[in-house]
Amino acid sequence: MINKSNILFIINPISGTGKQKIVEKLIEQHLNKEIFDYTIIYTRKAKHAIEISKNEVQNFDVIVAVGGDGTVNETATAIIGTEKILAIIPTGSGNGLARHLKISTNIKNAIEIINNKKIKRIDTATVNDIHFLGTAGTGFDAHIGWKFATAEKRGFWSYVKITIKEYFNYDEANYTLIVDGAKSQQKSLLITFANSNQYGNNACVSPNSVIDDGFLRIIILKKFPLTYSFAFAYKMFTKKFNTFKYVTEMKGKNITIHSPKKELHIDGEPYLLDTNLTLKINPKSLNIFVP
Repeated sequence: MINKSNILFIINPISGTGKQKIVEKLIEQHLNKEIFDYTIIYTRKAKHAIEISKNEVQNFDVIVAVGGDGTVNETATAIIGTEKILAIIPTGSGNGLARHLKISTNIKNAIEIINNKKIKRIDTATVNDIHFLGTAGTGFDAHIGWKFATAEKRGFWSYVKITIKEYFNYDEANYTLIVDGAKSQQKSLLITFANSNQYGNNACVSPNSVIDDGFLRIIILKKFPLTYSFAFAYKMFTKKFNTFKYVTEMKGKNITIHSPKKELHIDGEPYLLDTNLTLKINPKSLNIFVP
């Protein structure tokens, strides 16, 4: 007789573009119930997935985040540093971590990945002791994150429209960076700290990121003339962004940054933090099901 694993699905009912509404039906149809006993809990408020995961982590072998990168982040918080396993059914608007790990955005296929039970142990990171799995950043992308969070419409094209509108009025700022003891001054439009390779929607901000190599990539983008807009987009969506003329890339394990701005994004979610930020990589600290 096979010992079944207990698996919990945490579903964000308002994440992304609406696909999550049919997840429960597809779980019943396609999850291998010979190897899993499953439970479903729906989130009811912001940050609720953190609370659910923390309260339930001892009762389940696998916890599945059904939502976007924000839901994945919240669900993973209680699992990081344990032997429990995270799984993802990506139903968000960007799904950056899932795309990096090649987890299908097709719900049936994502459930099959869970059935196959292939585990990878990946790095996670912290910024001022707040966990992130994919990317965090300060500057223009954080500003856009705040605007997008309050936008009437979600999705890729809403993000693009907000970005274009805000670009004209947003100025570069001066940042002080210390990366593994080496200090530098950077005047930039934004600074992204990347554990995975993209923001989401295959917008690949950090092509060199390896999610289990023990390093964060630091992507520094200077403001560029609009004549370079096509080159900017082409480089980002063809995984060549590190070769864009206005990009500098660094990598490190322990990073401090003094930012003149308090706006921050962490796995796509907007935060306001102190202007002094400390970032650390936590090597191979999270088990996750992958294809």
